[in-house]
Amino acid sequence: MGKPEGIRADLSGADISGLDLNSVNLQKIIGAAANFNRSILSNADISNADLFRADFQFCNLSRANLERSDLKGANLHGAKLTDANLMDADLRAGKFLENESTDPRTDLTFARLDGAKLNNANLSEAKMGSMSAKGANFSNVEMIEADLQEANLADADLSDADFSGANLAGANLSGANLANAIFEGADLSGAQVDDPDQMAAHFSGINLDDTVQRRKLEDLPADIQAILKDHEEWINSNGQQGHRADLHGLDLHNADFKRLNFNGANLSRANLSGAILSYCHFLLTDLSGADISNADLFMADLMGANLKGANLQRASLRRANLGPATIWQPGDGETSRMWAVNLEEANLRYADLSYANLKEANLNGADLVGADLSEADMEAADTESSNIDQAITD
Repeated sequence: MGKPEGIRADLSGADISGLDLNSVNLQKIIGAAANFNRSILSNADISNADLFRADFQFCNLSRANLERSDLKGANLHGAKLTDANLMDADLRAGKFLENESTDPRTDLTFARLDGAKLNNANLSEAKMGSMSAKGANFSNVEMIEADLQEANLADADLSDADFSGANLAGANLSGANLANAIFEGADLSGAQVDDPDQMAAHFSGINLDDTVQRRKLEDLPADIQAILKDHEEWINSNGQQGHRADLHGLDLHNADFKRLNFNGANLSRANLSGAILSYCHFLLTDLSGADISNADLFMADLMGANLKGANLQRASLRRANLGPATIWQPGDGETSRMWAVNLEEANLRYADLSYANLKEANLNGADLVGADLSEADMEAADTESSNIDQAITD
């Protein structure tokens, strides 16, 4: 005879907030309405668990196993679920009573699910506004009447997913696999998609004229192209030819600038929202007051840049270099001084700064609510008057 199974641990309604539970085994637990707020549950096994209406706000659930768990009505606002396993999980609304006053929907607003596996999960009616799920696998997922406003689903696998009646207004679907996905009755106004004519998705009854596409360099106005070409010449000639780019206040949203060199340019108050800026160079660049929200700055070099008052909400700065720049002062006994990045009063709410270099950065007064600072180098950074205590740091 096999061993009898033990009694399932019952943590219903328990307060488990703010604890380090990295790699813990909570398989098959009963945790209905439990409070895990701001706990570290990375690499934890919470599969086949009853987590009905549990509170996981701002938790670190990266690489956690939640396969086949009941997460109906759970609150995962601002949680980090990168590379987590949510296959076959149930994230539908968690209703106690038919006419209850509280919102029973599962809350994934501002959550980070980049690279997560959600195959066959049920997310119908879930709240996923402003969620980041780049490269995640949503194949065969039900998202009927889900709220995905401003969600980032770039490069995600959405094949065979059902978005019937869902709200995808302003969502980013660029590079996503939409094979056999159903969008009947969905709202895609302002959503960023690749050429719909090249997709094998079902857009029955959808007005695709309201969608937008990524702007390539050659699609930008001629005067902006000329400024960028002139700046490249200025860089390559060490300032002897061409001119330093002045893009102050210009609209550059949703543009693909990957690997471009903006060193020394003036981009103050420019609109770079949703732009692809990965691997770009911004050495000593003026980005003060710029709108860089939802932009991709993966591996970007921002040494010594001025980002005072910039809007970087939900921007991806993963592995970006925001360390100090070395400024050489020529002459007898050549000397140098360090010029720190200025992020004073910047909006970094829900930004991904994991593995970023923030040495000596000025974060005085910066808004870091929900920002991911895990594995970031914060040596000698000035965080005075910032709300760094509300960021994810582990």
